[in-house]
Amino acid sequence: MAAAMAVQALYALQNGFMGFARAGLFYGEMSGERVQIPIPCYLIRTGETNILFDTGLSPRAVPGILRNDPLARFTDADLLVHRLDSLGLEAGDIDVVVLSHLHYDHAGGTELFRASELVVQKDEYAYAHYPAPFFAGFYYRKNFDLPEARWRLLDGDAELVPGVTVLRTDGHTPGHQSLLVELPQTGPVILAGDSCYWQEHLDGERVPGVVWNPTLALHAIKRLKTLARLLDATVFPGHDPEFWKTVKQPPDAYR
Repeated sequence: MAAAMAVQALYALQNGFMGFARAGLFYGEMSGERVQIPIPCYLIRTGETNILFDTGLSPRAVPGILRNDPLARFTDADLLVHRLDSLGLEAGDIDVVVLSHLHYDHAGGTELFRASELVVQKDEYAYAHYPAPFFAGFYYRKNFDLPEARWRLLDGDAELVPGVTVLRTDGHTPGHQSLLVELPQTGPVILAGDSCYWQEHLDGERVPGVVWNPTLALHAIKRLKTLARLLDATVFPGHDPEFWKTVKQPPDAYR
């Protein structure tokens, strides 16, 4: 395999913070307490390909979130285009966008990447267009109603380029996916997305509170834990404020 193809760097991009009820974080939790959680996106650079994992909030949605959510924090620098700009990239430089799922805080910036290949699970794509009423508030159709875009609808795991592999992890939603990134120095990293909100979900095998199928969500957590053990990989939880404090921020990268 040509070395030029291998993964070179993984950048953690902060797309602001929002408030979330503990009842939405942990299945079965009745507490109304709200906590502040980060909204991350990740950029993976390989020799020839720039891959984005998730697109955060829609810039359109930010003013309303700031108005209605006292825990929301979003600066100009948090706009995804500015995060990319700080790495010398524009939206047009992104070859592939992997969407963990199509909830508004993960797919909000997708329309900026109409020229990229958009990778999502087929089941997620179908469900997002016709969600059950109790989930409809999480799917904002404008974010992903891009019929002219180059959608790649997956059915399960798939290697996208050498060292970057989609892992199917449904449960939180019908077609959630995580991303395995094999880094030369850091070793393998699994970007969990919303299959594991916090490290606590992983350690305690606790299912997210916003969940389409809790049994499958538990299987997804166990699957990631098993893979992490077998591959000696590090799992990056999706919305963990404590973990986020420790993450390398650009221009630093995981290599």
